[in-house]
Amino acid sequence: MQQTLIACVCTNRAPTAVAPCVDALRAQSASVVVVASGGPPPSPDAFGPGVAVVHEPRSGLSRARNRALAECSDADVLAFVDDDALVGDGWLASLQAAWQRADRRVACIGGPIRPRFEGARPRWLSDRLLPVLTTLDYGSAACDLDPFVTTVYGANVSFRAGPLRDVGGFEPGLGHGGRPTGFGEEDEAERALARAGFVVRYDPGPWVEHVIPARRTRPAAFVRRRLEFGVGLGARGGRAPARAARQLASSAAGAPLAVLRGDAALAMERATRVAENAGVLLAPLLARR
Repeated sequence: MQQTLIACVCTNRAPTAVAPCVDALRAQSASVVVVASGGPPPSPDAFGPGVAVVHEPRSGLSRARNRALAECSDADVLAFVDDDALVGDGWLASLQAAWQRADRRVACIGGPIRPRFEGARPRWLSDRLLPVLTTLDYGSAACDLDPFVTTVYGANVSFRAGPLRDVGGFEPGLGHGGRPTGFGEEDEAERALARAGFVVRYDPGPWVEHVIPARRTRPAAFVRRRLEFGVGLGARGGRAPARAARQLASSAAGAPLAVLRGDAALAMERATRVAENAGVLLAPLLARR
């Protein structure tokens, strides 16, 4: 069967807000489908010429992704790009080449996600903290991953539609969409593929930039985002409560010392770890809301 690569942007935002992402894909002559979810149906040409528009009436990123999956044939490759990301130079050609090199065991390929700050990068934002803002860089060489240890991220990830459909697609209870368990749907899909005998791969070629608004780098918003991540992690059993409690205690003890030494980056790293592990411990309460 002929393999077609389809770039998919799932969004609940207005077409004007998503235009930079879609325009960057169109500039590379990608086949683009936009799944608009959680609102009224958009017009067929709302996202520009040559862009297919699919409506998912229910909110939630996982449901939008599953709607895109339902539109594909088993032989297609479905490449998800976040609606606030911009594909880099050569993204389409690099991703196509990566899939051409891949054998049938490979069911998922993801690439680097670089930060693009709308404002100034705060001094406390160390490289170790960048993944909190959905950035990713596993180096300059392609490698196969164990998704129970390391995953590729949903802002720049592609799947063979057939295997992804066979393992059930994306769990609607996870992913962004107003739920406390607002992270992790692509992680769980990658793990399901691995359990089914498929390979998850990182390739450095197809990179994107993730646009980071200034409001997201405010300390309170940054820590809250990691708290929410921890809630999702705890809700899906990704970390044992006993381990979370130990890590919370260790980080909480170290944060004041970092402040006293004037090490703002280390203080924020430890505050972030406190928030993440607090989220794991609070998951039984917050994930039910």
